[in-house]
Amino acid sequence: MTHPVRAHGRGAGTPERRFRVGDVTVTPLVQFHYRVHPRRFFGDLDPASLDPGAWYRQPPYCDDGFLVIDMGGFLVRTPTRTVLVDVGVGNGKTRPNPCFDHRDDDWFGALERAGATADEVDTVVFTHLHVDHVGFATRSDGSAWVPAFPSARYLTTAAELDYWTGASAGGFRDVLGGYVDDSVLPLRAAGVLDLVEPDLRICDELRLLPAAGHTPGNVCVEVESGGQQAVFAGDMVHHALQLAFPWRSTDFCVHAADAGEARQRLLRDIADRDVLLFPAHFPDSAPGRVVTDPAGGYRYEVVEGEPVRPPTATATATATGSHRDEEER
Repeated sequence: MTHPVRAHGRGAGTPERRFRVGDVTVTPLVQFHYRVHPRRFFGDLDPASLDPGAWYRQPPYCDDGFLVIDMGGFLVRTPTRTVLVDVGVGNGKTRPNPCFDHRDDDWFGALERAGATADEVDTVVFTHLHVDHVGFATRSDGSAWVPAFPSARYLTTAAELDYWTGASAGGFRDVLGGYVDDSVLPLRAAGVLDLVEPDLRICDELRLLPAAGHTPGNVCVEVESGGQQAVFAGDMVHHALQLAFPWRSTDFCVHAADAGEARQRLLRDIADRDVLLFPAHFPDSAPGRVVTDPAGGYRYEVVEGEPVRPPTATATATATGSHRDEEER
């Protein structure tokens, strides 16, 4: 059974904010706003069983009964490095999901407004190799897909690449499309894809944290600088209801039980501490702090950050009309 899915192109009202973690600045780069029926991500979930007044069912986390699952990535600038953590769905690529298919979003414009060019990026970190995290890794040169960031090394783990290029991932690849061929393998062919340890220290301020479960080689990215800390969670926390129910994994998790255990460890480690959490898909990619909910699970306290620049009516290009309000049936 399929359910309506809606995608809205990034518009002028999308916040463009940056966040400081010591000497590190982080700018979320939203590609587009995605709305999805709860059962598309949580197939065994009965929405009627959830408290309709619960915080995670209110805007901005839900919209008319749909989950808000925004798409994009993050620009991370340290004193010595210019890093991207995940790179969205991409543009102009053939995908079975019509909301992902042949998009035309001004994501590189958002990158430039955040203060970086594609040539300046020296590292692209994939938390994992799902279709919505690798899309802008490559661009078309007119005849082939080539690395989009010419000065960058692209980082993933051997376990992650082995899984997505092996027979075990066949079912998932059928659902998600041929994205490995156009967004991952060209990096390997160009010699810019590095298979790294899941606890790699990238630089003084950044290191990877092993977090297998959602995918076999899944990682988080930790930031430590000036006595402050943040964690990029990737899809460890896909939606706010997983804060209320930390054991609940999505149908896109390769190993649901392991993903649930990894999520609960992460949340226990950072709850009620001054640690900024950057989930990959929260509304407007807004970071926040995790606090224990006396009623069970956790809640989320959004951090506002500072404007990249004041919004204007024409500040941000939107996606093409065909993606402004789409439905998949």
